[in-house]
This record gives sequence, C-alpha cells and structure tokens, in this order.
Amino acid sequence: PKVWETFYSQRFLVCDGKGDIRGCNIRELKDLNKLKGYLLVERLEEGRVKVIDAKDAHLKEKHELIGVELDFKVGKNDMVGCASEQKGLLEALEPPHGIESLAICDNKGERPVWYLDTNYVELQTLRLQCFPLWATVIGIKSLEKLEVNTCPTLCELPSMPMLKSLKIRSYDGLNTIGDFPNLDWLQVEGCGSLEQLSHGMPALKWLDVYGCYKLKTLANMPALEWLEVRYCERLEQVADVHMPD
Repeated sequence: PKVWETFYSQRFLVCDGKGDIRGCNIRELKDLNKLKGYLLVERLEEGRVKVIDAKDAHLKEKHELIGVELDFKVGKNDMVGCASEQKGLLEALEPPHGIESLAICDNKGERPVWYLDTNYVELQTLRLQCFPLWATVIGIKSLEKLEVNTCPTLCELPSMPMLKSLKIRSYDGLNTIGDFPNLDWLQVEGCGSLEQLSHGMPALKWLDVYGCYKLKTLANMPALEWLEVRYCERLEQVADVHMPD
C-alpha cells in the first residue's frame, strides 16, 4: 500500500502541551528508531510544534520506515503559522533516505533543502498537497507515482523516466509537462495555463482532462485506450487516437 491509501503502521498525533491530551510531543519520536512500515504524523500546525522539538524527533534516523506522511493541516481552532516557521518545521522533519513513499500536506512554507537531496533513490510514490510557495517539482528518477494537488505557483513538471501514474489538480501556473516515456495513467484537472500535453508519452493508456481552459491540442498517443476530456473549450486539435473497440 502507498502512504496515502489509509494504511499506516503508526499514526502519531501531535499535542501542544497545553492541556491537550489527545496526542504526544513530537520529541517523543526521538528514541523510536526501530519504527517500521508507514508513519503518519498529524497536527503539525504552527503553535502546536516548535522547530527545536521537531529536530529532536530525529525522523531522519528512522531507517526502517518505508513510508512517511507529514500533515500540516490547520484545524478550526488553530492558528496558521507564517511561511518561514512552516518551512522550518518541514526542514527539521527530514525523512530517512530509504523511504519508498512520501506525502506532505498543507505546508505554507517554501520547499526544504532536503527535498533537493539526490539520496532518495528508493522513492517511488510522492504526494504533494497545498503548497502555495513551491515553484518546482524535482525530477526524481526512481519515482513511479506522483500526485500534485493545489500548488498554484508551480510552473513545470520535469521529465521522470520511471513515472507510470500522474495526477495533477489545481495547478494554475503549469504550462509545461515534461516527457514521461513510461507513463500509462494521467489525470489533469484545473490547470488553467496548460496549452498542450507533451508528445513524449508513448505508453499512455488512460487520459482524463478536466477544466483546462487554455488547452489547444492533444498530441498523438499511440497506446491510448481510454480518453475523457471535459470543459476544455479551446481545444482545437486532437491527434489520431486508435483505441480498441
């Protein structure tokens, strides 16, 4: 199972230390270096977690984990931290290099330095949700599944040779999609600046495009078996598509 498919070996709820008994201080992860499987850390919003405590969690040292999800979603009674504070928290919660799955949700800061690290050679599945300040997605060579949701300042997706599944939603700044020679599943929704899809998708079998108002052309996709296009008013040209009966 992937990190967002409702399966976790451990679910860690963070408390604020002010009478909140529904969780633990993030520091309590410090000595749990034998954690295995998938770890979900919830309630990381500002005011509940200090950067110094997040560093003491030593998440990077949990080498037996294969999946991590970090959830910064703000509850109705919680305050939203500033961008620099949220970046500091995410920077401090660097995942171990051997993970296969990573999901990060609702972080208002810029991308952390560790995200540029080329040592995540085992990473196969990545989900990024609600990142208003991230400008690019790094091309991770080992990645097979990518989901990007509500990241308005991102403007391109680089080529990833092993990628098989790609889901993009509310990606307003996207104007370029790189070549994905092994991609067989693609869903694009609410990408208002996208004008065309790459020609470099020879293995694509399943394509769903919704609400891409500037999309003008669909390139030839020789392996396509299923196609759905909705609310793409400017679409002028669809290349020959040979789908099975």
